[in-house]
Amino acid sequence: MILSLLVGLALGTEAEEEEPPVDDRISEHRLPFSVLVERTIGSTSKPVEYNWRDGQFQLAVTGGHLYELNNFNSMRLGGMLRVPSERLIYEVGVSYVWVWDTPSSELLAFTPYRQPGRPSRIDFDIAAVIPVAEGVITTMPRRLPALELVFNAYVGVRYGFYPFSTDGMRRREIASGLASPALTDKEIENLDDRRLDAMQVDPGRYNVMAGIGNDIYFSQGFFLSPRVMFAVPIFAPASGTELYVWADLSLDFGVAF
Repeated sequence: MILSLLVGLALGTEAEEEEPPVDDRISEHRLPFSVLVERTIGSTSKPVEYNWRDGQFQLAVTGGHLYELNNFNSMRLGGMLRVPSERLIYEVGVSYVWVWDTPSSELLAFTPYRQPGRPSRIDFDIAAVIPVAEGVITTMPRRLPALELVFNAYVGVRYGFYPFSTDGMRRREIASGLASPALTDKEIENLDDRRLDAMQVDPGRYNVMAGIGNDIYFSQGFFLSPRVMFAVPIFAPASGTELYVWADLSLDFGVAF
């Protein structure tokens, strides 16, 4: 019995000394955490790829197509200044809006009917950008870098200024007219020679705008901002506008400093 116990201890010692080789095949698939962030989708409460909150200001070129639910084409191009804070981004922009005929509006001009519309003008925008959600996104193909995506809500005011609409008006008339939510009769009369043939000049001057969109930041600070904005007819009773709800589909490209 003692002999068998000694033999068992000897065999156990040899088994302990002869440990099986370590299977290290998984090591070739290990990656640093920074690389994993590049290749996987994640969500964060704070930016990972680019912290837009740390910037002082952002400059962007903006362009868009307006859908005013009439037969006229309207496109705008301009610039924008954005100032970020911890919770919001404040925007100030100016753009020129080109308005031209379509085949439908040219045919409409041969009839006695007219459609509400707005001639070419300069639009001034003031808006607040409300970040709703943000996180890291990956791209296809994988060789492109990871991006910072911020989903935003927008609310602001757009003011339409019509060049030459104040011709022949006194300074007091100009000052009171520019502050009014509706174009004055004199302004509409001045614009009558500059409107499109099938257009009835809409008297609305101010528009409350609201919408949604994304800010897509590259690690270098460049960004793209596609968005869709809708006119909210809050000023309609005061301005007499007939363009109640219309849309502006736009794309901004800029850089953060």
